[in-house]
Amino acid sequence: MKKSTDHRLFSIFMLAFACIFYLFFALYDGAVICVDSPGYIEMNIAREPLYPVFLALLRFLFSGFSSDCYLTAAVFVQSALAAFSAWCFADYILHEFQTARVSAIIVLCVPMLVSLLCRFAARRGSMYSNSIMTEGLTIPCYLLFFRSLTAYCLHRGKSSFISCWFLALLLISTRKQMSIALIMLVLGILYCYLKDHHYLKGITLSLLCVISVLLGTFCLDFGYNYTLRGELTRHSGDTRFITTMAVYTAQRTDAQYIADEDIRNLFLEIYDICDESGYLKSAARQGWTNRVSHFGNHYDCIQIDNLRPMVSAFARERYGNDLVGASEYGDQIMNTINHSIIPHRLPEIISTFADNFLSGLITTVAQRNPVLIWYSLAVYLLYIALLIWHWLVVRDSKVIVLASLVLVSIVINVGLVSLVIFCQTRYTIYNMALFYISLFLLLQEPVRRIYETVVSIN
Repeated sequence: MKKSTDHRLFSIFMLAFACIFYLFFALYDGAVICVDSPGYIEMNIAREPLYPVFLALLRFLFSGFSSDCYLTAAVFVQSALAAFSAWCFADYILHEFQTARVSAIIVLCVPMLVSLLCRFAARRGSMYSNSIMTEGLTIPCYLLFFRSLTAYCLHRGKSSFISCWFLALLLISTRKQMSIALIMLVLGILYCYLKDHHYLKGITLSLLCVISVLLGTFCLDFGYNYTLRGELTRHSGDTRFITTMAVYTAQRTDAQYIADEDIRNLFLEIYDICDESGYLKSAARQGWTNRVSHFGNHYDCIQIDNLRPMVSAFARERYGNDLVGASEYGDQIMNTINHSIIPHRLPEIISTFADNFLSGLITTVAQRNPVLIWYSLAVYLLYIALLIWHWLVVRDSKVIVLASLVLVSIVINVGLVSLVIFCQTRYTIYNMALFYISLFLLLQEPVRRIYETVVSIN
């Protein structure tokens, strides 16, 4: 009885500590408006539905207060969610992995340290938990998803599976990058069933899971836009990221592959502006660092400053005040450019993808600078070596499963991001805390054995 009470008190202490940390910065920094924030506040048609709905709900609840009070409320909700997710994961590690309490405290502090790195080391001036950005919801929700995914892979519990399914649906409806959650859930299902040779069940459940989650996201998207705009349509603009990659790697002569004359002329107009400004890959200097920096520095110049406004203006010329029609036509324009240009630029796109992928692996665990590049290589090698050692020597399935899931999650996330955009920390941060938590757990057993060996020798 006393032991159970002590566990509860310790768990309450961890939750209180996490809440104090995140709510302090919510009070200190307040709501931070970022470049993308207006799109969510104004419920732009190019945004996935969940975060604008989240803000709209708070705007309705706090309508009797000052005009921006709901943004402060959003920050407090996000901060509370960040605290809950950090506590939930640490409490799970404490009980599932039977770690010492000091280890649980370290696990609890890792997401907080990552948040501090974002605020201070990256000089963002704020943490994602108090920024009006989708990351305020998706980062803690992905940590909760990973906790449930680990539990499902270890015990195949129905409640864990339902949690994973629901969180995957919410994550994708908040940010399309979070399709990684659905991919990881499918891999978790296949792992659970195929290792027991239940091939048909595993494949069937995976397909049903994919269909149901995607159907759910489509229904949320269509329902949101129908309620807001009176038309059954999805949010627009998903293809603009691929089009940016197409423009970045293209040559002017590639315009000949675009059959539609109007779209061809629009592409040439966009291309010439970007080419003259030095935004395109052909202007990048030799060397991996130079190529990666050039792509990251000029990606937004291509998309935000030129591609998106010029395509939107072109579409509005035909559809006028018909927002939905103009948005759908804008997507059609970008799809035409993609289908026409990309097949002829695959070598350049693959080269850019490879550069991005390496950059994304680094920004998942550190920053991209000369010293930390070598640190990243060393820490990945250490992680993989420890994972292999556990598999060969310790055979602790729990640590192996968690560490393997994290490594797969990093590879998939970086791969997805690298295909369409440059790998800044904002897009790779989802696995940073998970990586260092897993590395800490992988280190515990070899450190214990080394300590016992040293003690016995002395």
